[in-house]
Amino acid sequence: LAKRTPPHPATLINLGTVYNMLREHEKAQEYFEAAMEVAGHEEPDKDDLWNIGIAKKHMGQYEEALPMLEKALDLYYKEEPDDDVTLAKLHGTVGSCYDLMGRAEEAVSQFSQARVLYGRSIGPESPLYGSACEGLAKALIHAGRVEEGWDRLQEALLNYAEKDAIHPTPIFELLGYALDEVVNPGHLPAEELQQLEGPIEIAVKNMVHRGLDQDGNAGVVFERMAQALVRCSTAQGDFEEQEAASRRRKLARYLLVRAGPLVEATTASGEADLTGISALIHMELQILDSQDALYQKVLGPSA
Repeated sequence: LAKRTPPHPATLINLGTVYNMLREHEKAQEYFEAAMEVAGHEEPDKDDLWNIGIAKKHMGQYEEALPMLEKALDLYYKEEPDDDVTLAKLHGTVGSCYDLMGRAEEAVSQFSQARVLYGRSIGPESPLYGSACEGLAKALIHAGRVEEGWDRLQEALLNYAEKDAIHPTPIFELLGYALDEVVNPGHLPAEELQQLEGPIEIAVKNMVHRGLDQDGNAGVVFERMAQALVRCSTAQGDFEEQEAASRRRKLARYLLVRAGPLVEATTASGEADLTGISALIHMELQILDSQDALYQKVLGPSA
């Protein structure tokens, strides 16, 4: 395309953006630098700095990327101080660079500002707001501020669950983060996963409504949802707590029963080997059977 089209900065920038999306970041940087040259910029402007900085960040060249991204942010504040959405995007980019560098507290500051800017401009229902909450959640957890991070993780999950263009992947990843980075290392007790019941239920209804519950991706996400529910739904506590746990187990069972055939069909088709997920589903159903049996003992023969 570049060879068939007269050089134009916008064309080159678009090609660079596409290469970034394809994870060919060196090529992306080449096109961004070519766009800067064609535009006649002796020194990079704020957009040049942002584009090239993103490419360098993706290549792991954080020490080079960070000053470029910070300068781009400063220039945007000077030249377009009322463009809240763009400023929020840049704060998020700078924040992710800080987090990748292990500078979690500085990342927290950047993602916090992004969240505020998105919230006051496009509102908390926007997926961009959800992405800022997700970045903030991870940065807070990396900074050791787990309880604050847990609150923001729940906020991000609810945002992703409710949005019209719901996609299983970010929900799957957030649930994995809740399990692997928060509960499994012992930062918070498994009972905290109860807070995810509402967002999970909303996400399931949304996926079903939009026909996203019919393939292996849905099966994998349903299993992870069920896993989170199983972890926080043992048959113990007072009667009210046991009733709530029974309700969560019922939802978990529904998800696992739905997930099983979808996962097995994906494995059988050769599309992906999901035998490990099938084994997890079988084990989790056994756990539900044992916990339901204990619950029936609590209720007594009359139940």
